[in-house]
Amino acid sequence: MLVRRDVAMFGLSVALSTPFSQGGAIDKQLVVSHSKKVLQNGANSITLFGTTGEGTSLSQTEKLKVLRTLIKEDILASQIIVAVMTSSLQDVVSQCIEYHELGVRRVLLAPPFFFKDLSFDGLLNWYSAVFLALRPLEIQFILYNIPQLTMVPIEPKLISALQGQFGSEMVFGVKDSTGNLSGTLEFLKNKDLMVAVGDERTLADAMCHGASGAICGMSNIFPNELAEIINTKTHNPMINKMTNLIVKAPVTAGVKALLAIKLNENKWLNVRSPLNPSSEAHQLLLKNAL
Repeated sequence: MLVRRDVAMFGLSVALSTPFSQGGAIDKQLVVSHSKKVLQNGANSITLFGTTGEGTSLSQTEKLKVLRTLIKEDILASQIIVAVMTSSLQDVVSQCIEYHELGVRRVLLAPPFFFKDLSFDGLLNWYSAVFLALRPLEIQFILYNIPQLTMVPIEPKLISALQGQFGSEMVFGVKDSTGNLSGTLEFLKNKDLMVAVGDERTLADAMCHGASGAICGMSNIFPNELAEIINTKTHNPMINKMTNLIVKAPVTAGVKALLAIKLNENKWLNVRSPLNPSSEAHQLLLKNAL
């Protein structure tokens, strides 16, 4: 019963964008102020170093410095989820241990993504080895289903098999970023699984069918509006419109461009290589729509 109650309470987690200086360093104070702002305006938590946060372009040393800065600035570790995206089993384990030592208890875990066409048994063995190594720490894992980037889909039967071995306290949830409502509904058949939506356009419908909330990029700009969708289970035409415009170009840079426009802060336009900043044409499109 505890798991079901936790599932229902997940709410909105902002897939936090990572701000950079013109020289490419992480602007830690802007991370702090932005984190506090979204947490004061509808978000229940922040998810660091995911796709929107350009996590695969950051070193582990940088990530730990950001995390320590946030905690030092009175953001609770219980309000933080950390994304782990690496194909190395040993790196997953060591990173999770480092985050756990700082008080973080929830991890958004991407599948091993370098090798493609992985078998069910291969994925099961990889996740099982991770969870077996980390079982004593009582971390709650949210599996990250974003096959359009990883090329490795997470199937409901994989989650069921892992929950059967490690329990639904440890294999806590899934973030479904496919934008495919029918796929989200398959995850929702598992009543012991927290299902968070990654595509804002399907969020209202998913909530109506029992989803628990969202981990999404647009909540960097519109946290109150996304929280309202979760609470009312009702579409927001403005959010759908802006999301449709964001996906017309590379999404991570687009979210940052919209954030820069909304906050009148050009630091948000900066991205890490290999990404490029949003084009001037796309920025103008977003500005006019906003």
